[in-house]
Amino acid sequence: MERRMAVEKILTVLEPFEYEKGNTECSCHEIVQLQYGDYLQILEDPFYVENTGWYIAVRINEGNPFYMSIPFIDEKYDERMLYTKLDLDLAINYHEYRVEQSLIAKNKEDFFLHKEKLDSLTNIHPKMCSFK
Repeated sequence: MERRMAVEKILTVLEPFEYEKGNTECSCHEIVQLQYGDYLQILEDPFYVENTGWYIAVRINEGNPFYMSIPFIDEKYDERMLYTKLDLDLAINYHEYRVEQSLIAKNKEDFFLHKEKLDSLTNIHPKMCSFK
């Protein structure tokens, strides 16, 4: 499994999802909700738990830290539910280009589609920049 996430310290949620932390028999068991625009901050180096797998300390927005499964983070990244700052930059660039192209082609439908996505991405992008 590729470990591309190790370099990134902040990931932004683009699609809502849940994470179940702890097992059901544990007092620490909780379903954590991640919403559009939330950021997932990577806090420490990963560690391995015997018979369970790789975990890493994370924080959602300004919340309390907890441990999250690295394969789970990888899965959400692969599903395009989590974006790095570079992913956001590229998506913004793409939608800016598509807005410009739709204006040139006078394609009203494409314009509104890409303008909506562009506005949505630029609204969450500044949140990431403040955590450098």
